[in-house]
Amino acid sequence: TGQTPMVTWEPYDQSIAQIASGAYDSYLHQSAQIAKSWGRPLMIRFAHEMNGTWYPWAGPNSTPDAFVAAWRHVVSLFRADGVTNVQWVWSPNVQEGSKYPISPYFPGEEWIDYVALDGYNWGTVDGERWQSMQEVFAPSYALVTQLSAKPVIITETSSSETGGDKSAWIRKGFMTEIPQSFPRVSAVVWFNKAQEDDWRIDSSQASLDAYRAVVDCSLYGGSGSCESGTTTTGTGGKKRKKVAVRSLRVTEHVAPEVTGAVSYGLTDSAEVKIEIIPRKHPGRRFKVTRHSHRGHNRVPLRRLIRKRNLRAGSYRVVIAARSDEGQRTRRHKDGFRVLG
Repeated sequence: TGQTPMVTWEPYDQSIAQIASGAYDSYLHQSAQIAKSWGRPLMIRFAHEMNGTWYPWAGPNSTPDAFVAAWRHVVSLFRADGVTNVQWVWSPNVQEGSKYPISPYFPGEEWIDYVALDGYNWGTVDGERWQSMQEVFAPSYALVTQLSAKPVIITETSSSETGGDKSAWIRKGFMTEIPQSFPRVSAVVWFNKAQEDDWRIDSSQASLDAYRAVVDCSLYGGSGSCESGTTTTGTGGKKRKKVAVRSLRVTEHVAPEVTGAVSYGLTDSAEVKIEIIPRKHPGRRFKVTRHSHRGHNRVPLRRLIRKRNLRAGSYRVVIAARSDEGQRTRRHKDGFRVLG
């Protein structure tokens, strides 16, 4: 399906110190060969939440130095075995004040590919306080982004239904708080299980509807509108639309006659500039400026290239929009190939 799997590797029956000492190298070599032979990108999240107290590889059962030594040993072994398709995800639990300190467990920038965080809104169960996604993650996000320049993944999150509005938590958290407050987050994983609480996305119909809206939002690969963050305050305190390109997709087509289309979504009507650029000859580009309405738009490639045929090769499509007030969006890019 084109998805990149992320394996959470839990050393329940092996001590961190023994892993670091090489006691399980035979098993690690076998695992490295399995990963290598698969040949596609694979994320490994080894010994997650190591800064907590609830796993045998964490807290009182280990030390930060032992964890770092084990982490580096596993990564070194995979690299020595020529495994280049594995991306290492270092995934502590969120730090809560002075509880569950993160920094001592950081193995070093050269030993990871992603920094990650696990965090939950526990609602008002057992004396807990209802927390927004911003409150759950902000302090720890600031910390891990100081430790590392690597991209960030929220590797586990969910919300209780007790003490607040879970559906509103989902919509605001995903559509407003993550893009505005955590710009280095590249992926979010929902913990979809009834365990200490009912963390499932369908714990209520409202929760499921909110998550479906998130999945449909262009921020997460959908083609629909994002409900939050579409207005800004203009002069006189009035609200005005903030234009944004929500999505861009080029339909596959077959040469010699171009039959595909460029599809994109807008949060408001705007002037849109579309460029089609040959990768080998960027000077021979096609430029079109057109006024487009809010929502989904589709323009045949044939129209954009003025009914000409394209030479075989790779092409980039670049699109940007400008609102009536002069506000410009960032450039969105996609590509296609013309087969000879």
